Amino acid sequence: MFNEDVVRHYQGFLDRRRQARPADEYRPVTDTEWRGFEEHFDHRKVELGGCARPYRTPCQHEHACLRCPMLNINPKMLPRLDEIETDLLARRARAEQEGWLGEIEGIDLTLTFLREKREESQRLARIAPVNLGMPGLRSAESDR
Repeated sequence: MFNEDVVRHYQGFLDRRRQARPADEYRPVTDTEWRGFEEHFDHRKVELGGCARPYRTPCQHEHACLRCPMLNINPKMLPRLDEIETDLLARRARAEQEGWLGEIEGIDLTLTFLREKREESQRLARIAPVNLGMPGLRSAESDR
């Protein structure tokens, strides 16, 4: 979900940039490159939504998705966040009983991220999304 004005300005920037560069720099994408690009997005799907890390980059947070700023929560998964929060609160209560101070600290940090992500997802769910469409491959004939 992006602000429509930002998308329009960025697309205009790309159009101007492409016009200023030599056309031979824009070679057709190979089928292998395109499949790799599509697979990138398939591998970014996680239980709560999608990972927005850049193309061909590894996960820097060891898949601790709730704590990662690159996780975009799918608004349909908000009830799942409630379930996770309930579980974390039960784990925190047990950690308090057992005196596991490090565990309490870690759970508190995860709860903070969870609550921030919930608020952000609820806010974004109220904003109408902009459909960017799916990019397609250009054929060599259409570039002439």
